[in-house]
Amino acid sequence: MKRTIFDWLPFLKRWKENFWDALAPAMGFDTPAVQAWLEDRAAQGLFLDRYGWLCDFTPGEPKAVRYRLEPLARREKAPDRHRRELFADLGWQYVCTVRKSWHIWRCDDPSASELFTDPETEGDAYRYLLRRERRNMRWLWAAAAAILALVVWDFCSGPHLLRAADHWSTWWITVVEWLNVAALIPVGIYAERVFRRYIRALKLGLPQPHRGPYRRARAMSMVLVVFWSVLILTRVASILQPSSHPLEPVETFDRPVPCVTLSELGDAPANRTPEALRIQNFTARESWWVSEGGSRGSDPVFVLAKYYRMWLPFQAERMAKAWVEESATWKGELEALFLPDLDGAWRFRFDDGTQLLLVRRGAQLMEYQYDGELDLGGKLEVFAAALERFEETV
Repeated sequence: MKRTIFDWLPFLKRWKENFWDALAPAMGFDTPAVQAWLEDRAAQGLFLDRYGWLCDFTPGEPKAVRYRLEPLARREKAPDRHRRELFADLGWQYVCTVRKSWHIWRCDDPSASELFTDPETEGDAYRYLLRRERRNMRWLWAAAAAILALVVWDFCSGPHLLRAADHWSTWWITVVEWLNVAALIPVGIYAERVFRRYIRALKLGLPQPHRGPYRRARAMSMVLVVFWSVLILTRVASILQPSSHPLEPVETFDRPVPCVTLSELGDAPANRTPEALRIQNFTARESWWVSEGGSRGSDPVFVLAKYYRMWLPFQAERMAKAWVEESATWKGELEALFLPDLDGAWRFRFDDGTQLLLVRRGAQLMEYQYDGELDLGGKLEVFAAALERFEETV
């Protein structure tokens, strides 16, 4: 007897039996495909007990049977006893009800008549499902609009950009999450077109085949399962990411680090080597934290610089506006500064003497925290020259 791959890999055989063989066609709106798949399973000796994403089957003697999906006329958990008895007299046995969609019936008698003999009558039976499908599509479009609004808000909101630009988000996790959202689009379009085309033909009085190809629908089910599984894994990976990341000496980076050093300001250089961290996210094209000094014994001056290169200048403008509005809650004094080479500059002096300078040039933004004796308001030319230099490194 010829050995198959399942004989060599028992775990693959278990996966096929417990998962793949039980995976229903995507969305379940392709009536002929679902009926054909269930009939083929019965021909293999597996008879439906419960229908869902993963169906339950009872093993038995393989035989040819017919499965038919009766669309619900109203919301109900199961057909009433009268209908069950009526259909049983016609040779049809009730199997299960698919939530808010169909009753599934099985017939073992090949000579028994069909549940629906008139296409137009069958098409009219889908009125409840059509209303439900329209309602679901409205919810789907509303959800799509909400997601689009959220994306626009994420892209345009100054307070959100200020927070998100400092948030570490690995690029591949972001890509996978959006791909999962996008994966629903072709499945939804496919299901809606197949469903409407089938009902439209029935209402025109055109008899439709009771069996149809189901491999594409089941492949789409598998695609959805894979995408949602990957989404869960990316969520877990995101949770397991370290909450903090160490700063590295600036010499370890293979490109210039955007920062203004103490020596460039005219202050005494720190004994400790400046350290930097490039934050990974999609909010900004570049996001850096750079620190210098910090040891009160040997480096009395401490600097923490945050540099952002946004995708568009208006984002940096809105971030600067949000920063100014937020500074109203701090204890100290805010002063607006001016330099022709900068699109905006503000200095906030805290009550303890620490200065916080924010400068903007185009899509670039730099926040500079400094607790030394120099007046940062008189050093705007240094920062303007630095931003111009960083702009040229793109």
